[in-house]
Amino acid sequence: MTYLLDTDTLIFMVRGLKIHTPKRQRRRHALARHIFDIGRQKTLAGHEVALSAITVAEMEVGARNSVNYEEEIEVVRRAMLPFALLDFDASSCPVSYGEIRHRLASLGTPIGNMDLFIAAHAQALKATLVTNNIAEFSRVHGLACENWAH
Repeated sequence: MTYLLDTDTLIFMVRGLKIHTPKRQRRRHALARHIFDIGRQKTLAGHEVALSAITVAEMEVGARNSVNYEEEIEVVRRAMLPFALLDFDASSCPVSYGEIRHRLASLGTPIGNMDLFIAAHAQALKATLVTNNIAEFSRVHGLACENWAH
């Protein structure tokens, strides 16, 4: 089984690697450690824990919007190190994207474009999406989701 980390899950990990006030740092570090530990358990059990190229692109935008790009991108790269990077497959992802977007639009329950791409990638891979945004992604029919940020 493949677990695909949503951008918000990776952001929790990045925040845990940054230096903050002691109380905030402890909380953020504990959450990042918790997510990392679950990922490690899944990997040891023979599952793949990975990142979508879409998530990596979103993290690049976030780093470029920060005050110090070089410092931010270094923390992002450290957070991404343990995970495989999966390309957005041109043979299957566009079909998933089209199906999801059409279905949600016809139901009047659209989701954001980047979330659509990530959902399509996860669905094309038959992966479980790891996200803190269960409410949004639960609208995608047939998409398995887990929240490791509890």
